[in-house]
Amino acid sequence: MANAFERAGHTVGRFDYRARRKKFKPWWLMRHELFGLADAFDPDIVLIQRGEKIPAALTNIFKVPVVFWSTQPLSRRRDVDKLLSKQATLSWVYLHTYTCMKVVEKEFPELLPRCSVMHNAGAIENKPGDAPRSRFAVFNRNVSDRRAKWLREVEDLVDVVDRSHGEPYFADLQTSKISVNIHIADESIDDFEIGIFEALSCGCVVITEKLDPRSVADLGMQDALIQVETPAQMRAELLALQNDEPRMQELRQRGKEAMVANRWDSRAAQMLEKFSSLVE
Repeated sequence: MANAFERAGHTVGRFDYRARRKKFKPWWLMRHELFGLADAFDPDIVLIQRGEKIPAALTNIFKVPVVFWSTQPLSRRRDVDKLLSKQATLSWVYLHTYTCMKVVEKEFPELLPRCSVMHNAGAIENKPGDAPRSRFAVFNRNVSDRRAKWLREVEDLVDVVDRSHGEPYFADLQTSKISVNIHIADESIDDFEIGIFEALSCGCVVITEKLDPRSVADLGMQDALIQVETPAQMRAELLALQNDEPRMQELRQRGKEAMVANRWDSRAAQMLEKFSSLVE
């Protein structure tokens, strides 16, 4: 995202608080460093991303609008509660999902007028490649108990690659016709995983467990994905696609088109429009 801001012509100052926390730096020292950064960099706006265990007082360091992008489900990760509290001074909050919006409505209602959903996923510039797609379907995410239950229904149709990362991960996608997406846990049902973008960018057709229709509409992907509600439906869709190459080609093209509006540059443009209004 920072690179996307820079590509749009803006200067970005970075402060990696997570790396500093891992070095056991106390917050008073990080606060001192942030004061120095604010003086030297003189920002127009401050964006806090993730917010892991950041104290509310940090938002008072800056004399410009502070925006918080909460990129984790609030129902599972409560380490940002202080930033969402009345003690923090936030001009705007981007939430991970619409379920997170319900958490804010219940627990931090004063924030609602200053909240919107910004999906924590962006299309990456991958190439489909020209390798033969020898694998019919792949599932290459961490296999939780919930996912394992779904995969048992399609184990003869889907190759399961557990915990693949980096180049091998993308090679698996580039040599597969279909990528399967299953939510890791019940509380992540409305999470739009970045793996969907990665699969589409590698030229795969995506069959996914049903997603929040508001998220799919936000991303303009209503026609680019096959959504199913049960493992049996996933099996039926896989079997149907085995002998339907025209439909496969159509879905690949729709996926390619949907990616255009979901680059990180598009996310940055959305944020920059909001930043401009907050600065004014």
